[in-house]
Amino acid sequence: MVKYINFKKEKIILKLAASATLFSICTSLFLPATYVSQAAVSSNQYTVTPATGSSITGFDDIEESQIVNLALNYSVRRIIYGSCTYLTDIEAFDANGVTIEPGEAEWRSSDESVATVKYGTVFINGTGTTIISVIYDGNVASMELQVVKPKVSINKEELEDRMVGDKCTDWYTSTEDVKVTVKSGNKKVVKANDDGSLKVRALGKSVITVKAKNGNTAKYTMNIKKRHLYMNDDEIISLDKYIKHIKNYQDAVWTVQDPSGLQISKEGYIKPLKCGKFSINTNLNGKKYKINIRITNYELMKGLAMDALKDTLRYPASVSINNIVHDGRSITIDYSSMNKYGGYDRDKFIMEVNMKGEYKYETVSIYN
Repeated sequence: MVKYINFKKEKIILKLAASATLFSICTSLFLPATYVSQAAVSSNQYTVTPATGSSITGFDDIEESQIVNLALNYSVRRIIYGSCTYLTDIEAFDANGVTIEPGEAEWRSSDESVATVKYGTVFINGTGTTIISVIYDGNVASMELQVVKPKVSINKEELEDRMVGDKCTDWYTSTEDVKVTVKSGNKKVVKANDDGSLKVRALGKSVITVKAKNGNTAKYTMNIKKRHLYMNDDEIISLDKYIKHIKNYQDAVWTVQDPSGLQISKEGYIKPLKCGKFSINTNLNGKKYKINIRITNYELMKGLAMDALKDTLRYPASVSINNIVHDGRSITIDYSSMNKYGGYDRDKFIMEVNMKGEYKYETVSIYN
């Protein structure tokens, strides 16, 4: 999550997101990843070189081997509870790499509430961690089996105080790389996109639900009630398209809180006079309506964005600007710059201002 920071008081720190590692659950099972899940996953590495000695947990009657002539094909295995009921791909090998027949060895689990094992087949009973061991010809080899349930949580700060037109990303996290389903209870107010992001479409309330496959469900009620408007100081806009959801909006008579900042005609056209935050008000249908308006200047935002951009670059002098887009609320700089390998990267630098006059920024790939 990127928080708003007062641009004049602090430098903004760019955070890079670490990508999650994919893992295999069953040889016959494929888990699709949908939307943006952040997973902490242990790798399943084959053990190719027997180690000296063995660490056996939970079995007092087994002595540690001084020289291990036995190995398992996993050292750590992590699976999702409910994704499969048993595992058949765990194999034991002797010092020469020859597979040992499962029925010829003794198999044990340190916690049978998590898993039991018979003839090399591991049966999943619950969540937790257990040590799976194989005993053969006086030698022992072990692996750790982790059985987990995915958990999703909602970052409420990312969904609070939203307004019409906003796109919400990175608003939930998942502990595992599994399929995540996102739903909106009122699609007219908030739409759930295919990539897991949310698009605010109108004023009102909507219950947002996110569910992890074989995991939990989290909910949050978005209450879209703020009426904000961002515009350039050199444009004139019609207010109609922003208030069409209000009954009898054509009859509204708007008053300007600070006439030195902007003007509004009887037809609903807004003309900026200077930069800053202003508001307009009306009484309609027995209710009071207020719209906050932030007026920005292209050259000012460009200067701020360029200074912030150069602070993030390894070689600021190498920056080359391809395109700049300003829409009143944000400014996007399409640029290229030299990387540490001597080549050039192309990215987008996006800076946004909120109604308080605070700025935030992020750098994203040009292909996003």
